[in-house]
Amino acid sequence: TAAYVDGRFSLRLECITAWAKLNAAFFHSSTAENVLIGSDGWLFYAPTLDDYTGDAPMTAREIYCAARTLYLLQEYAESRGGDFLFTAAPNKNTLYGEYMPARTRLGGVSNMDALYALLDEMDVSYLDLRDIFSQEAEPLYFKTDSHWNAKGAALAADALLAALGRQSDFYAAAVPAGNTHRGDLYEMLYPAGKMLEEDFAYAPGFSFTANTDNPNRVTITTENAAGNGALLCYRDSFGRNLYPYLAESFAAAEFSRRNEYTGETLPEGGTLVIELVERNLRYLVEYDSLAPAPVRELSFAEPAAEGAGRALLTESAGTEGYTVFSGTWDGVTPDDDSAVYVLSGGTLYEAVPRPDGFILSLPDGSALDAVYAAADGSFFRLSAVYAID
Repeated sequence: TAAYVDGRFSLRLECITAWAKLNAAFFHSSTAENVLIGSDGWLFYAPTLDDYTGDAPMTAREIYCAARTLYLLQEYAESRGGDFLFTAAPNKNTLYGEYMPARTRLGGVSNMDALYALLDEMDVSYLDLRDIFSQEAEPLYFKTDSHWNAKGAALAADALLAALGRQSDFYAAAVPAGNTHRGDLYEMLYPAGKMLEEDFAYAPGFSFTANTDNPNRVTITTENAAGNGALLCYRDSFGRNLYPYLAESFAAAEFSRRNEYTGETLPEGGTLVIELVERNLRYLVEYDSLAPAPVRELSFAEPAAEGAGRALLTESAGTEGYTVFSGTWDGVTPDDDSAVYVLSGGTLYEAVPRPDGFILSLPDGSALDAVYAAADGSFFRLSAVYAID
């Protein structure tokens, strides 16, 4: 392992760091696969390059499935008397592209723009943080890290809370600053480097209590007697700096780093917030996010003609009292903007669409009788059969 080698090869990390600094100084090139060297000391995360150039975008079907997944999660939150909000934390080079190394932009609509356009059509609540950050002259992401700093997280939190009808003023607060942060990109490139970057100390003013002091824990729960309402927030690494501000506003909050969004622990009347960084928008179709399937009007599907294709099913245990049905297409390719419905025991449900099929959660004891989707502009009824291993 790397740790084993590091312990037995004297000055190994120092040699890697020295070589990286030489390459950066003389050739302006990076010796770390995941790090791009920009101008004025800025470092960027290389896996965001496709988003930046417009290369390898999500397909139209993937964008639709991502948007419809969020639509169904919002419907579930609202069915419990709660609120819903989605936001994508922008990639650093989306906001500060002027410091990027020269790259050719291929044009076209970004994944974020395409997703937000569909969320508008579906009336899904979201917050475009690019608009918020673009109004600030001061860079609010670390130069040597892929994330926003504590002040940037404060700005994002104020905007999120305002979108939820709550008041806060974290960003404007006067807080001490100091060179306390070691950037993740800097550490990848210069493992023995000692440089620390400026960050801001908001934490001493917080009054909430938490079940952990580890900001990277998968599940963090908080309580605050001065707050009100309940929050379930799915977040990623950007939530490390973000979650304390949200915790300060709610009486009870749960912050989860799971990539499967189920809303399983959403309290009645609670608020569901999903934060996902721009570079990982594909997670919305790569991971199984689903709540109990909503019922739809049966008359909607009754005129559907029999289709030539079929759906191959698998079945697995879901949350308590529910079974998860997954399906893949056999002999049919649904339209890019086709929702998916299933018939079970005379009731029609809407499934979470996936690029290669669908998934849904139904009460235990359910069975699927038929699947409905649109192909070539026409709505079809497809037979549902269990896949054979």
